[in-house]
Amino acid sequence: MPSIEKAVIPVAGLGTRLHSLTKGEPKEMLPIGGRPMIYYAVFEAALSGLKHLYIVINKRKSSLRRYLESEKFENDLESHDKANKTTIPRLTFIDQPAPLGSGEAIYRTKEMIGKEPFALMMPDFLLYGSSPALPQMMPSFERFRQDIVGVLILKAGEAEGFGNVGIFQPTPLEKDLVEVHGISKKFKAPLVLEEGKTIYKTMGRCIFGPHFFSYLERVRPLKGEWDDSPAFQALCKERKVMGRILEGTGFDVGNPMGYLAAKETFESF
Repeated sequence: MPSIEKAVIPVAGLGTRLHSLTKGEPKEMLPIGGRPMIYYAVFEAALSGLKHLYIVINKRKSSLRRYLESEKFENDLESHDKANKTTIPRLTFIDQPAPLGSGEAIYRTKEMIGKEPFALMMPDFLLYGSSPALPQMMPSFERFRQDIVGVLILKAGEAEGFGNVGIFQPTPLEKDLVEVHGISKKFKAPLVLEEGKTIYKTMGRCIFGPHFFSYLERVRPLKGEWDDSPAFQALCKERKVMGRILEGTGFDVGNPMGYLAAKETFESF
C-alpha cells in the first residue's frame, strides 16, 4: 500500500450523549483548551503531513464548516504551531443529509479515497501527551503495510469516561504493538471495570486500506443505522489488524464525563 495522504472525519452524527452540554450547537464545536473539539483532529491531520481531509457533515452543522474555513481557525493553528511546521490539508466537505450512521458517512468517501490507504479520525477522541495518535501510528503502518488502529490500555477508574465498544483480546507482537482479536460489539451500558482489571480498547484512530469499503458493503443493513463497528469486527476476523498502544492520556469527549475530564486537562494545552 502507498503512503497515507488522505483522512476521513465523520461529523454528521447527532451527538445525543452531549445534548445537555451542546444546547443545539454541534458537539464538535464544544470548547476544549480554548479551541473547538474539531480543531484537534484537523491539527493532528496537518501534523501528520496528510494532504486531503474529507469531512462528512450535514447542514445542521454549518457553524463547524464556517469555523474551519475562517480566519479564526488559521489563528488557532498559528498560535498552537508556533514553529510553523504544519500545512493545512485540503478540506473537502461531503454532505450526509440524514443521520444514517458512521458506516454510511464513511462510505460516502469511497470514490474520493479510491485505491489508497486512508486514516479514519473520530473527532470525539483526544489524546493528551507529547504526540497525537496518528504520528505514533504511521511509522508502524509504513513498516508493515497493514491495517492499524490506535489502542489504549485502561484500568479500573479510567474506563467510566469511555464508550462501551472496541474492547479486544491482544496478541503481543513487539514493543507497543499488538494484534487485535475478538473485537467487542457496541453496548449502550456504561463501561465499568472491576478493581485490578485492565482492558485493551481501540480508540478513534485507524489506518485502513481501501478494502475497508468492501467490509462496509457487506454489513450494510436493509434499513436503519449503518454502523462501522460490524465492518471492523469482520475485518479483524479475516485479516491481520495491528494495534499501536498509544502514549499519552486518552479521552472519549463524546460523553459528558470524558468531555469534562479533557476540558480540565487541556486547559494548559
